Amino acid sequence: MRTHWDTGSASCAAEVPDLKALLAKRDFAGVIDRYEARRPGADGDDIGAGELHHLAAQAYASRGNYPAALRAARTAQALASRVGDSLLLAEIFMTLGSALLETGEHAEAERAYRDAESIFRRNDCAEGQSRALNHLAGLHFRRTDYRTALAVLMDAVEIARRLGDNRKLAYMMGNIGRLNTFIGDLGEAEKHLAVNIELSSELGDDLEAARARLSLGYVHLQRAEYDRAESEWDKAYASIVTLGARKEEVIYLTYLGELRYRTQDYDESRALLRRALAMAEADGADSSMVGRVMRHLAELYLRTGDFRSAGRLAARALTIAQRGGNKVEQGALLRIQAQLDESAHGTSDRSGAEEAVGRYLKAIDILDESGVRWERAEALVAAGSSRLFDQRKRLTYLLRAEEFYARNRITTRLQEVGRQIERLGRSEAVAPGAPGPADEPSRDFVTGCPEIERIKRQLPMLARSDLPILITGDTGVGKDHLARYFHSLARPNGPYVAINCASVPDTLLESELFGYRKGAFTGADRNKPGLFQVADGGVLLLDEIGDLPLALQAKLLGVLESRKVMPLGGSTEVAIDVILVAATNRNLEAMVEAGTFRRDLYYRLSGITIHLPPLRERKGDIPLLLDRFMRQRGLLRPEQKLPAELVRHFVAYDWPGNIRELDNMVRRMEVLAQSVAEGDLVEAARSLLFGGKVEPENGGLFQRVEQFERQLIMEALLAARGNKSEAARLLGIHEATVRTKLKRYGISPGRVPS
Repeated sequence: MRTHWDTGSASCAAEVPDLKALLAKRDFAGVIDRYEARRPGADGDDIGAGELHHLAAQAYASRGNYPAALRAARTAQALASRVGDSLLLAEIFMTLGSALLETGEHAEAERAYRDAESIFRRNDCAEGQSRALNHLAGLHFRRTDYRTALAVLMDAVEIARRLGDNRKLAYMMGNIGRLNTFIGDLGEAEKHLAVNIELSSELGDDLEAARARLSLGYVHLQRAEYDRAESEWDKAYASIVTLGARKEEVIYLTYLGELRYRTQDYDESRALLRRALAMAEADGADSSMVGRVMRHLAELYLRTGDFRSAGRLAARALTIAQRGGNKVEQGALLRIQAQLDESAHGTSDRSGAEEAVGRYLKAIDILDESGVRWERAEALVAAGSSRLFDQRKRLTYLLRAEEFYARNRITTRLQEVGRQIERLGRSEAVAPGAPGPADEPSRDFVTGCPEIERIKRQLPMLARSDLPILITGDTGVGKDHLARYFHSLARPNGPYVAINCASVPDTLLESELFGYRKGAFTGADRNKPGLFQVADGGVLLLDEIGDLPLALQAKLLGVLESRKVMPLGGSTEVAIDVILVAATNRNLEAMVEAGTFRRDLYYRLSGITIHLPPLRERKGDIPLLLDRFMRQRGLLRPEQKLPAELVRHFVAYDWPGNIRELDNMVRRMEVLAQSVAEGDLVEAARSLLFGGKVEPENGGLFQRVEQFERQLIMEALLAARGNKSEAARLLGIHEATVRTKLKRYGISPGRVPS
């Protein structure tokens, strides 16, 4: 509907500077009063009238009155469209998109942002183009389409960098921080939000700095650092009140209300969330903001036992979330509804219990798909705490949640979930023949790392189930060794079978895994059992499972579900009893998104995921591993201790090849042992194994030259397997010179063993 004005178009144009000045002062009420006072009147059909309606739309949106903002923006759009693709029309589309986004009209909002970006691009307005892309990224972010959001945001960042626009860069750093918050990389989130705050403060953008502090405070909330969270929010609130930022005030009240119920201050939480809801509903009864506040009120009522109020709010909030396509809110609300069902009906009401289980599972599935790690962990803990699931499934859920808390060092939640896992493990009956708590396993996984010690404590419980286990970590961190250690706990009397999926050609891998019947293909002159059958009653390790072809991924999923295999050329399935352990150094989540790894197989394998950190992140393990490897190779006598200087050199190194590289280093030391005077392995490690990079302090030129020369001679001697003549040939010097140097540097003239 067109808005009328009481004077002609010339008067409309005259109004523009005054309203712009009020808008610049953030006097949104003043803009709205002037706008409302001028209606109705004569038509204003020119660009000036369109700009007036647009200014009013911006003021309405800033006050949170999105229906009024939409009416004014659409009127402005109709007027501005008459003069073509002007920059004003692009700005109107931006305002229109923001208002549509807040009312849950995501498809229409995306269309408006894309129209704005297109007009800015045609008018060579890089600043506007960057801004439109940033808003479009925010829309995808709200839809929980994080991959698309990040791609669009990177395009916007590149334009802002070309322009040298620090204000835009600061704004985008904040959005990158928020994106990382949702995907669960809290360290990266904190880093980017801190940059946003610093740049925004330098630029005097108090509102953007306040928004960043709200987000940074929420990172602290997720880490259960409640004092730090409240400190950031207090700093933000001072600016929010001064600037009259109504939307940000609702966010502040919602965040603080959540903090209060998490710290069991239920009365204040109720007051804060009710105040936030009243403000949000005044600005738009069905906005996404209203839905978020309702969700937290429902959570509060659930915790305080007001199930009727919680159910009513959760149902209404879920409707808003579904209309807006917000998977995060949907997942969180389904989890709340599942907990309500369980609280209301318990386990005795079969239909109620089944409905609760269905909602738990749907919540976890939706949050898995969304990629939002924090809310997914909360849903997993809720399911792991539910008596509607058997103990095996509860353990799976809790372990998956614990992994997230461990990776992000959320100590409080990690300890809480750890205690739940321990209680659940103690309540399980030990299966006949399974190792008890006092049993000493035949193998061990040497570590002093608290995170790996935690993993080792879990393994006896996992050993009593037949759930598949996924071990992740860099190359050489010990994934195979951990699988062998698990086998010694789970099925020590059964076979342990391992295959590297990357080392077997695709054409042979299927027959290796599943076997074949005589005549299945040319050359199949006998029946051959596959590795699944060979591992029956034991453990099968599929190493580098990320290299498994898609066709075999589908077949593997079928085996995991049916626990039966069909050999190539066979007509009947063979039942198997195998615990599957999969290992990879690749990012399976990224592969799922890229379509190179099946999503359903990933979810099946990642039920219990164990991540082994690289050796550089657990320096305390280096002396333990060095001691073990040296004793295995006879480099240390039983009564002999590790030389302190040798330990220092090993700990100072970063070990990009992890444990495998450390083991190889010790093997090289073993080869050199008989060539080093008096068994001086410290010098060997310093000058040969670490390339002479660990140098004595204040070493002069000649000392460094000698060290380098010694290193070259020892490398040649190693390559020549101790043969001095061959070493001289490799170095291009006379054998007599080699002998002189060996004597000078204290290297034994004896032959190096093969």
